[in-house]
Amino acid sequence: MTQAPLKKRTILYIVTKSNWGGAQRYVYDLAVGLPRDSYDVAVAFGGTGIPGSAAGTLATMLANAGIRTILIPELGRDISAMSDWRSFAALWRLLRQEHPDVVHLNSSKAGGLGALAARLCGVPRIIFTAHGWYFWERKSASVRALTYFLSYLTILLSHTTICISEHDRRAVRLLPFASRKIRVVRNGIAPFPLLPRNEARGALFSTHDIAAHHDDIWAVSIGELTGNKNYLVALDAIARHNATAQQKIFYAIIGDGEQRRAIEQHIDALQMNGQAKLLGFVPDARRYYRAFDMFFLPSQKEGVPYVILEAGLAQLPVVASRVGGIPEVIRPGESGILCPPDEASSFARALANLTDDPALRARLGTSLRETVAREYGAAHMLTQTTALY
Repeated sequence: MTQAPLKKRTILYIVTKSNWGGAQRYVYDLAVGLPRDSYDVAVAFGGTGIPGSAAGTLATMLANAGIRTILIPELGRDISAMSDWRSFAALWRLLRQEHPDVVHLNSSKAGGLGALAARLCGVPRIIFTAHGWYFWERKSASVRALTYFLSYLTILLSHTTICISEHDRRAVRLLPFASRKIRVVRNGIAPFPLLPRNEARGALFSTHDIAAHHDDIWAVSIGELTGNKNYLVALDAIARHNATAQQKIFYAIIGDGEQRRAIEQHIDALQMNGQAKLLGFVPDARRYYRAFDMFFLPSQKEGVPYVILEAGLAQLPVVASRVGGIPEVIRPGESGILCPPDEASSFARALANLTDDPALRARLGTSLRETVAREYGAAHMLTQTTALY
């Protein structure tokens, strides 16, 4: 007697925004990594943060990988009673239509509204991943208290909440009925191709830039241009260093976003037009790490950022903020240098230490690469996550 084939489990991923960032890379890696013979996968998302905006890079990448996508135009990032009601109604209709076995929610807005809609629709398994709690952001005390409470409700409504760092788990572990629902699953990354230095520089910069900064140390930051990424303080640190140091730093920022104009104005005010360059959004930016000598992440808030894991596999030394899950990846003095996020002077000293010491750059880069390869593998993340499904 022939045995009937096992029914595939249907997985619906939902994420608030579809422009490229850490949460979107996480969703992409999981959706593409699930075995197609066991799972039927779809990914739903909003636009680029504003209700009604078009789908972003995530939509294109998933389509190219053969993953079914669903745009939820009502879904936006900011809190708004009317907009959030429309988002909730759209999520409820979607879940009623899709009937997933598992819904995996990502980011605060999709998490809170999606968990409530999924409970009302009777979804058998609700997973929520907190990519750095929203209440860590620098908001008023009332907003932080509200978002803390809403985060707690999201945990209660979900069957399992994934924290990507021990730092985030500790923040909610004492909440009633929350600890048994929380699991720590670290972000994971697979090796990726890197362009040689000259080819990478030639693809990103003009021949004039390359010649003008031939003798400089090249630093890079990669991320959305938002206040959380703290690029104004980063520019202050670079300016402080270059004002007195013999070995200058040429600083590039890869990414786009709402703070672009403010960053451009700050570069002008600091008279850094020859020392700092905004490159905008660069597809698959991780290919270009070898164009640079060090990686700089001055963020005010982070979970466990993929860019640090990428920099590690590229064997770049890292200067980063001591926030979120970053200290779980970067061991100060061993695999990178950590600083308080608001101290441009501390960042400047850390950058100077790396600029002045090629052997230190090599040692920190090698150590970080070993840490990422050993502790942050993509296969391990996929295995741990699918076990929760």
